[in-house]
Amino acid sequence: MTKLREVGALSRRVERHLATVLDVNATDLFAMEHLARTGSSTPSELAHKLGVTSAAATFVVDRLAAAGHLSRAQHPSDRRKTVVSPAPESIELVRGMMQPIGTRLSSYVDAMSPHDREVVEAFLDEVADTYRSAVEPGLPSGP
Repeated sequence: MTKLREVGALSRRVERHLATVLDVNATDLFAMEHLARTGSSTPSELAHKLGVTSAAATFVVDRLAAAGHLSRAQHPSDRRKTVVSPAPESIELVRGMMQPIGTRLSSYVDAMSPHDREVVEAFLDEVADTYRSAVEPGLPSGP
């Protein structure tokens, strides 16, 4: 459990560092991570992903736009909607920091035996399920 706590603490530390580099808060960073994966989103989709109200998502979008981390455009098929997209420079900052971590971890996983990979994946699945059950109502809490 000590190593798992250490990994969790280091993960939070990396997130805080990335938030500092981007000069954003934790919610804004989560929004940026989502936009980095999806490429673009409507503010209402972003609100749903972040688990916040539409008004709160509007504040997130306003802060990120003011900081130059995203742009707004009219939705291509629904003129009533807006689409927000991450700024390429901001995505490059995120990727520049996160890609070496992902590459190193992928190399390590690739070097593992198939059996060891299965054991680690099963353990991580249980860890994820345990955390998920703590924050998502109605999920079983495990054994």
